[in-house]
Amino acid sequence: MGDKMMETFVGFPDGQTSFRNNKKELKRLVATAATTAATLGYDVGIMAAAIQPIEAEFELNSIRKELAMGSLNFIAAAGALWGGVVANKRGRKPTITLACWLFVIGTVSMALAPNYEILLTGRIITGLGVGVAVVVTPVFLTEVAPTEKRGQINTIFDVAINGGILLGYIVGFCVQVFPVPYPYKWRLMLGLGLVLPIVILWYLSLLPESPRWLVMANQPGAAKEVLEHLGQSPQESSKTVEAILDELEKERCSEPVHWFGRGPKLAAGLGFWQQATGTEAVLYYSADFLKQAGLDSPVKRLLGNVFVGLCKLGPELLAMRFVDQLGRRPLMIGSAVSLTLTMSVLGGAFYWSWSPISVVILLCAVMASYSVGVGPFSFLVASENLGLSERASGMTLCATVNRCTSGTVALTTVSLYEALGDAGFFALYAFIAALSICFYLTAVHETSGLSLEELAERARGDNCSVTSRSPSSDVANAESFKLFNDNPGTLEIQIS
Repeated sequence: MGDKMMETFVGFPDGQTSFRNNKKELKRLVATAATTAATLGYDVGIMAAAIQPIEAEFELNSIRKELAMGSLNFIAAAGALWGGVVANKRGRKPTITLACWLFVIGTVSMALAPNYEILLTGRIITGLGVGVAVVVTPVFLTEVAPTEKRGQINTIFDVAINGGILLGYIVGFCVQVFPVPYPYKWRLMLGLGLVLPIVILWYLSLLPESPRWLVMANQPGAAKEVLEHLGQSPQESSKTVEAILDELEKERCSEPVHWFGRGPKLAAGLGFWQQATGTEAVLYYSADFLKQAGLDSPVKRLLGNVFVGLCKLGPELLAMRFVDQLGRRPLMIGSAVSLTLTMSVLGGAFYWSWSPISVVILLCAVMASYSVGVGPFSFLVASENLGLSERASGMTLCATVNRCTSGTVALTTVSLYEALGDAGFFALYAFIAALSICFYLTAVHETSGLSLEELAERARGDNCSVTSRSPSSDVANAESFKLFNDNPGTLEIQIS
């Protein structure tokens, strides 16, 4: 009786124990997770708009400016390490709640900051929230998505980030043109970031936990109810729970999880190369690049930001539509090739002093190239290549490397730009983009069309047999799970 009450409490809100089959519930769950991702994007977009008035008010030098922009990503790396632990121990849903409260506290601190030090403290708190969210959101989306739509649904994570970036650009533009007193413009821009996390905190109370985490937590009955709530029939939900239990048993009899096994190593590589090509510099400092290209008006520069945001979001929506049909690998390789070419041409545009409109178009082309493959599918492919019990920790490694790389790019942009010049800056990142092509050609294998359990079996190489179980008894499933997972959510990790 006590176990059943716990299953009800963890699996469903407000003590509900059953739902009618309704795929609208899946859409609501995905929309909530996507809004969490949009909160990450809003910070990027709004800081790109707010940094110039912040720089003027606090009289920032180039180092302090870089620190204000780039520090968040390094703190996010620490938040990612923390987020992976919480996601495994407490569940995916409580971890999203934690990220939202960190967003709220950090946003209030930044918007009301009387000096640079308080502003930086707010950036640090927000960075912890970003790190937690960047781990748990793709894991959550991967674990609730049906196999045939997993690519589209998981890509929503990056689409939502880009939607948040575009929203930040638009809000920044609107605040700039509306008659708001200049000293309060950047504070209003940042303060409006409270809206998204508050909405998420309210809506999370209506949603269930990840069914795969519930199985890990020895609650297969609750997992079945959640799956049925998300649209599966009773027979399909029993089959899914059995497949998850089989995967966990295979992982139990295989070698212990290594931080640098094939899955985590691939996840780290994907996290690194997604940010190493310099697109974060374009997002954060696009207004500075446009000023250097000859756009003197702040309003025109912010309008240019909006176009860059549109060209980042639009191609990604198109890629999301076809990722399950075309596959992840060809889109990522094509994206890396296109990034190399557009970064090279952008460097040439600065070298030969092309018009500001040409620079805007090329900045848009860079972001479009990124958004058809490397941007939206890196976290998807990383999560797909990780087994259930290593998924949270593997995505923690991916997110930590990703945020450290992103932070390095953001923290060195102004210094590199001053040292290499505009043409040399983009030539450097074109060279790095060319190197990334080799990684995608050699390390990334196709994952579309296979369930998470099939992908885990492929990674293990079929070297562990599993005794089949009858799906008729949830109690039997739970008891067999206890034999190999008395401490759910923990991993045996070896550093090699």
